Amino acid sequence: MGLKKLLTQSIIWRSFYFFSVLLVNIFLSRYLQAAGTGNLFLITVIFSFTQVVLSLGGESGIIYFASGNLIEKNKLITLTATWSFVAGIITIAFVNLYFLFDASADKTLLPWYCAYGFFYLCGQLLTNYSVAIYYTRENYFLPNFLLAIVNIIFVCFIPGKSAHTTLTQVHWITTLFFATFFTGGLSIFISYIIKYKKEGALSFPGRTYFKKLIRYSATALGANAVFFLVYKVDYLFVNYSPVCTAADLGNYIQVSKLGQLMLTLPQIIASVVFPRSASGIDQKTLSNTIMTIARLFSQLFLLVFIIIAVAGRQLFTTIFGESFNEMQLPMLIIIPGIFSLSVLVLLSAYFAGKGNVKVNLYGAIIGLIVMITGDFILVPRYGIIAAAAVSTASYMANVGYSMWHFYKGYAIHWFEFFKWKKTDYQTLFSLLKFNTPA
Repeated sequence: MGLKKLLTQSIIWRSFYFFSVLLVNIFLSRYLQAAGTGNLFLITVIFSFTQVVLSLGGESGIIYFASGNLIEKNKLITLTATWSFVAGIITIAFVNLYFLFDASADKTLLPWYCAYGFFYLCGQLLTNYSVAIYYTRENYFLPNFLLAIVNIIFVCFIPGKSAHTTLTQVHWITTLFFATFFTGGLSIFISYIIKYKKEGALSFPGRTYFKKLIRYSATALGANAVFFLVYKVDYLFVNYSPVCTAADLGNYIQVSKLGQLMLTLPQIIASVVFPRSASGIDQKTLSNTIMTIARLFSQLFLLVFIIIAVAGRQLFTTIFGESFNEMQLPMLIIIPGIFSLSVLVLLSAYFAGKGNVKVNLYGAIIGLIVMITGDFILVPRYGIIAAAAVSTASYMANVGYSMWHFYKGYAIHWFEFFKWKKTDYQTLFSLLKFNTPA
């Protein structure tokens, strides 16, 4: 399938999924308010880091080895599904250890947190692994459709914003929230087994290929873990800052989550770039497409900046509720950083597909050093405004390193990523044009 048609399908169906994620975010935020949302998302961040570590970098390894047909896909799905359930059980053990050593922890919450951890870890790994294999088959419809339906069903269970909230109700809604990850992952895995059952029985890869998979994935794991800290460690600085309240944390995390949603389109495109880069097809066209998209992103993010500068406060409080009234300024500060991330997402996918994941790792380390140093000095004194500014500086440092390596490979000046061209719009219309079979 051509690059243009792949991008079109990816944009349509991944946009549908990310729209459902936005719905979940909006309805949960209005129900739990800023302080409650901040606590929930902080728990999710902790589980997310555990997931990054326990994933062992497998998503990148799957795409690399499946796209190049180095390991049979039925063997990859068997291995990853088995590990997903093992990782879920390991997470339950971690939760028990935490409650065992933390004397201040409320022991009545142990069963709830065990359920949260298992549902999230097992579900997320099942989802990420299965989706990765689906994408190597150039199938963007089914996994994203199933995930979106699960999210939409969950939204139907969230009480209205005027509903009386008890602690038990919050626990049940939170449990359902984490259960959506498990339900979505399991549904994608089962659908894959049914759809591709004729292509081989479930089995495990041989020792030689297993070692190669682990070796590649280990480097990707390092890059993923470091970049996760780049993107999330500021939450902890805000949480423990003496000048920040629980509501401030909720506002800041909501800003960060909106930033993640603004990365939807880059991530959609990256899901095509990675397999395409790994396959070795259309490399020149692919590199030119990356630069064209980067230039278009710069214009899109400028438009978003203007809209938020004019009407951001009213927009955020209308959508998320009155408790989210401190989002506008941090959002404006972090938008240049999110633009940097949008370019970084594309470049990281490109380098990963070329097998050069060390570029991603070293760039993430540079970004992490900037993030921790800046947050340590500034956030305790200036709160979420400083956190947003440091994040932007960190993301810019990270993408700058990747752009330098891209320049070394293609002798393309960094200014080409930002120099607006009329021909870029022709490329955009061409990419988004629906193709009909000949």
